[in-house]
Amino acid sequence: MKRRHHTVPKFYLARFADKRGQIIRVPLPGNEKSTVSVKDASVVKNFYLLETEEGVFTDAIEDALGQIEGAAASAFRAVVDDGQWPPTDENRQAIALWAAAQHVRVPRIRQQGNEIADHIFKLQVAVGGKPQVRKVLEQAHGRKVTDEEVNEHWDEMTDFDSYRVSEHPNKHLRLIGDLMPRAAAHFFSRPWGLIRFERKSLITADDPVVLMRHPNSSPYDGVGLATAEALVIPLDRRAALVINNSSTGDDYNVSPNALLANHINQMVIFNAHRAVFHHPEDAPLDRLAMPTPAENTMSISGDPREFLMPNGWPSTSASSGGAS
Repeated sequence: MKRRHHTVPKFYLARFADKRGQIIRVPLPGNEKSTVSVKDASVVKNFYLLETEEGVFTDAIEDALGQIEGAAASAFRAVVDDGQWPPTDENRQAIALWAAAQHVRVPRIRQQGNEIADHIFKLQVAVGGKPQVRKVLEQAHGRKVTDEEVNEHWDEMTDFDSYRVSEHPNKHLRLIGDLMPRAAAHFFSRPWGLIRFERKSLITADDPVVLMRHPNSSPYDGVGLATAEALVIPLDRRAALVINNSSTGDDYNVSPNALLANHINQMVIFNAHRAVFHHPEDAPLDRLAMPTPAENTMSISGDPREFLMPNGWPSTSASSGGAS
């Protein structure tokens, strides 16, 4: 069974690497860098292992992603290396499916799911109160529990900073399967723009599909596939793809310039989860901002501590005979 799973494909990173397959990895906030092989640059052990209903683990997801990557690698060569533009429907479909998979397969998406699960669980603890703790303990032990036991577990469970709740990885893997076909169809039907650079170099990141915020949107609004103005994806160190979020229009070419290259690189940096990558002979990060990576991927309003109800909701307390 394959255990070394690449969250960013080797074929893709190789387009930013030298002939030996070496690439520069720069962790945020950019204080250090290292030369790594594309074989090791984005490896997370067992990241795509799926647990079946029988409790057996399978690498079928990794195999499916490998098939998508193989088709995309051929499409990249046709578009970028051979200059086939606009792309054929076959190559367009392959790139659209790869972009959709890449958007949802990355560790950032799994971390977002974990953060949401953690927040919801702690809210449930807070509003369920001791009556809920009592109910869970008695179900677990098959007996009545004392007030002392309930109080001890309540204190532990409401020490929210002492633990984190994570989703089962299967939930993220199901999300990949659910979202990928719909996102790919969305990408396929939109106008595409290709930008080719002769001298300026592009970078990529551990989350290379960049969603551009619509200029008329509020800074407090989230940016998703439906609300983004466009998607920008570096295809290699000399080319980038723009997928417009418009239902009409033809594919087009974009005139390159140094300002545009810097703008794309800066967007890629801001979209990175933990690190960016570039060719060993390039120095594309000069004069670009390198932020400190955020501990959390999203901001959720409402601290669970604000909802602490030791006696639980009135209905819960009344029906469960909760401890005080």
